[in-house]
Amino acid sequence: MNFRHLKIFITVCEEKNMTRAAKRLFISQPSVSQAIAELEEYYQVKLFERLSRKIYITKAGKDLLSYAYHIVALNQEMEEVIRKNGRQRTIVLGATVTIGTYVLPSLLAGLRGEDNELDINTVVKNTKFIEESILNSQIDLGLVEGEISSADLEVKPFCEDELVLICHKDHPLAEEEVVTIPDLQGQSFFVREEGSGSRALFLNAMKKRGVSVKLQGVFNNTEAIKIASMYNLGLGVVSKISISLHDQDLVVLNVKELSLKRNFSLVYHKDKYISQELAWLMEYIQTNGGGSTRLKLPFDWMRGEV
Repeated sequence: MNFRHLKIFITVCEEKNMTRAAKRLFISQPSVSQAIAELEEYYQVKLFERLSRKIYITKAGKDLLSYAYHIVALNQEMEEVIRKNGRQRTIVLGATVTIGTYVLPSLLAGLRGEDNELDINTVVKNTKFIEESILNSQIDLGLVEGEISSADLEVKPFCEDELVLICHKDHPLAEEEVVTIPDLQGQSFFVREEGSGSRALFLNAMKKRGVSVKLQGVFNNTEAIKIASMYNLGLGVVSKISISLHDQDLVVLNVKELSLKRNFSLVYHKDKYISQELAWLMEYIQTNGGGSTRLKLPFDWMRGEV
């Protein structure tokens, strides 16, 4: 068993077809079949079920795939590091949408002043995508707001955030000094898409309190939720850091007994080779990342009063 076997196996898993895998790798289909057979013989397991001319990955295959991605990526990274005398000048940094919108820009601006030679490629998606990309070694480091489920990833909080409920100043609940949980029953909500940490945190909290959530709209970004709320179409669920001086038509509701605090966290693979540059970047984010979330507004943002 060698790296060639693992690369062929990964390609077959991604293509779900040996003929397409062979074309992608520019080798013959029998060579692909032989490599898979050799892997199965070596490990004494079945990696694929073959049914009606289609292949389906087995549990053993899924377990091997997780390791194969990491082993192949680690080998490629090792070769690049050695060739560059241990210097990693390009880092792929993934961020969830809220962090990517409200925290990442100021971090990148600060980083530019610290190390102009470090090339940081950024990817902004939801928590589920970032997690999967780190597991597949497509992203070096992630900044996430949601819960991470994989035991193969290390999670280190770098600052605290809070979700809040917002509405237009003319919404009936906007006049309430304190909103109770029963007040939320039957309200229309605008939330983020499936896979978002914000959505998961809010829906789980409401479920625990016995509130049936009516989803009026699902969006893949916070600004769309704020705009829908500005048109008085319902209640929005957004990060507290997204509220600015330009949002004076919005009111942040003071909801009794509803805490939606969470952490923004650094995430990386537990077996990731931590280069000098990556270690420096992680330390910089942990030291400076929290500064981007401190809002200083010259008015009472909770009530929207100047």
